[in-house]
Amino acid sequence: MTRPGAAFPFRAALVGLLLALAGGTALVRWDIAQRREAFATDARIAHRLLSQRAVEVEAVLATVALLDVPAATRLPALHPAILRVGREPRPADAAPSATPQLQATGLPQGRVQLVLDGAGARHTLALDIAGLVPAGSWPLAADGPVRAELRAGGQAFVLHAGAGPDDAPRGLTAGFVASKTLDAAALRLELHLQRATGPAEWPWLRLTLLALAVAAAVAGTTAWQAQRTRRRRAEALLRLDRIGRLNAMGEMAAGLAHELNQPLAAALAQTQAARRRLADIDTAADDEARAAADAALGQAAAQNRRAADIVKRLRDGLERPAAASEPVDVAALLREAAELRQPELQAAGVSLRAQAGTAPALRADRVALQQIVHNLIGNALQALQSPGAPPPGRRMLTLALRSEADTVRVVVADNGPGIAPELLSTLFHPFVSGREGGLGLGLSLCESLATAQGGRLEARNRSAAEGGGAEFTLTLPLVQDPAS
Repeated sequence: MTRPGAAFPFRAALVGLLLALAGGTALVRWDIAQRREAFATDARIAHRLLSQRAVEVEAVLATVALLDVPAATRLPALHPAILRVGREPRPADAAPSATPQLQATGLPQGRVQLVLDGAGARHTLALDIAGLVPAGSWPLAADGPVRAELRAGGQAFVLHAGAGPDDAPRGLTAGFVASKTLDAAALRLELHLQRATGPAEWPWLRLTLLALAVAAAVAGTTAWQAQRTRRRRAEALLRLDRIGRLNAMGEMAAGLAHELNQPLAAALAQTQAARRRLADIDTAADDEARAAADAALGQAAAQNRRAADIVKRLRDGLERPAAASEPVDVAALLREAAELRQPELQAAGVSLRAQAGTAPALRADRVALQQIVHNLIGNALQALQSPGAPPPGRRMLTLALRSEADTVRVVVADNGPGIAPELLSTLFHPFVSGREGGLGLGLSLCESLATAQGGRLEARNRSAAEGGGAEFTLTLPLVQDPAS
């Protein structure tokens, strides 16, 4: 049987797990979005800087061709990307052009050449691709996670190795990718950037802090709920205890009235008989003494009647009013009773075994049924802690619900020492108790409450094959709610 009250910690843990997953997912998505935005910004800056350098190189070549410079030996020293500037006769089949042409056959080795046919000669410019990268304002770190390539004609030159798509441990997917052709007339190289991403890139510190915060919230909520449950359990037990005390007072008043009415009635009868005997004495000398004796006996009879009236009024005043019946789910009532007693069961080392059973809702006095079950479980707990009971860990309390054609039976059993055989016949009489110091009103009260519901309460000792101990059975008529 699932321990009563254990469902909330499980639900709280489940909700906490879902919240942690949802919060973690949102945090990871936000972090990925931030890194994607930073990647896009770096890609735009890198593209703009390379485009500017490409335009500068093309302008140098156009200037050399326009001025028809025989040789520009100093240009490589002035521009880091320029390896060589040459001039040669223009081939006869080549027409003059104002736009340089790109020869990227050496791109994998980082070498390309621009060719511009002028009016009188062909001018060439050998270019080092790595020299296009500006040293100071370049946004990408050489040892960073971004892989940067310049591509043309199916060839590629790697600017930064970064973490490429083949680095499986870094990312689960290709990650962030950006490709754009340089804004130049001839150097139309494609800048390709790629940044792998995956669990290695996640904000694990913040995820850990989030998980700890959710765990703390779940623990706090669970502790608050446990405290709230303990408070509600204590209030319910206090309410049942107060009701039990009031009912016990009524039971005691009924028992006292029953016990006192008999001697009062006998005393009244004897007083009346004495007055009749005095009336039969016909001696004039004793008239004065007879009158005094008759007056005294009359006062005694009056006091007897007065005492009987007081006892009757006391009994009537403490008599339990008839409670309006209501639909009662007996299975739910048993679960609530078990939950209320759970701390006591655990403290006493008692295992609770609930034998599954269902029953339709019946009309009864809910408080009276709660009181009966509460008393029966309390008596079983006391029996399991008395001399002769099994040691803690082997103590068993059984609650069973059984439904028949026209009755519902609630069984409360324990494997304690059982009921003394000499008490079985008088167990439900007032002031009869098998426990030292007991008033003997609890079971009498339960039997009275059961009778008031149209039911009955029975007790027996279980056999050794059944586990021994005592068994109490509450049988109630199945009077259902007419609206059900």
